[in-house]
Parts: sequence; C-alpha cells; structure tokens
Amino acid sequence: MKSEVKMGRLLIIFGLLIGLSQLSVVNDVMNPPRDFSTLEYEPVVLYSTSWCGYCAKTRRFFERNKINYVEYDIEKSATAKREYDNLGGGGVPLVLVDRQLVRGYNPSLVVQFLDEFAAKTKQPAS
Repeated sequence: MKSEVKMGRLLIIFGLLIGLSQLSVVNDVMNPPRDFSTLEYEPVVLYSTSWCGYCAKTRRFFERNKINYVEYDIEKSATAKREYDNLGGGGVPLVLVDRQLVRGYNPSLVVQFLDEFAAKTKQPAS
C-alpha cells in the first residue's frame, strides 16, 4: 500500500514536471513572437555575462522576436563594464532600449519600449 502511494506521488510529480516544461510552448501559442525586424532603431544593447541563464533567455527572446541588438560581456570588456557601471549596474542582464533601462529578464518591458519607440517615430511594429 505504501509503495502504491509513493508511486502515485511520483507520477503526479512527474506529470507536473512535464506540464511545466510545456509552458513555453503554450506561451508561444498564446503570445506569438513579434517581428521587430522592419523597425528602424538603434540596436538594443544587452549587457551580459557568459554564465548568466537569464542573459541566455534574453538572447533567445531577442532572436525569436527579430530584435536587432548588440551584446557586451561585462566580464570580457573593460569598456562594456565601465558603460554598465555608468548605467547603475546592479545585475545582468541589463538591457538598454531607446535610452531606457530594463533590469533583469523582462521581455514585456522591452516590447513596451520598442512599441513606444515605434509610436513616437510613427513606424509600424508588427
């Protein structure tokens, strides 16, 4: 009886893990990637490190949404580290969109700033 209960719990946990792993697929269906490739703007700047998981997620988000960006690794470039520090640093990723800062992984704020830029410059953003 105890082994059946343990097996049931393991199956529930396993099911939850599988369900959680599919959340990104559901998110892509509910919120399909945008295409910012036609928007003319200064590239978004990503201050990052090579080991940062959220930096990797940010890169994937930029690529999936065709956001033009440049990346500076603050551990490999003294100039990048100085710029990062001048912006207040405080953790990575640090993203600069049209002179507005996004601290941490926050894709909705990046999209908001790009949409505001598109509206300000009267450009369509798809």
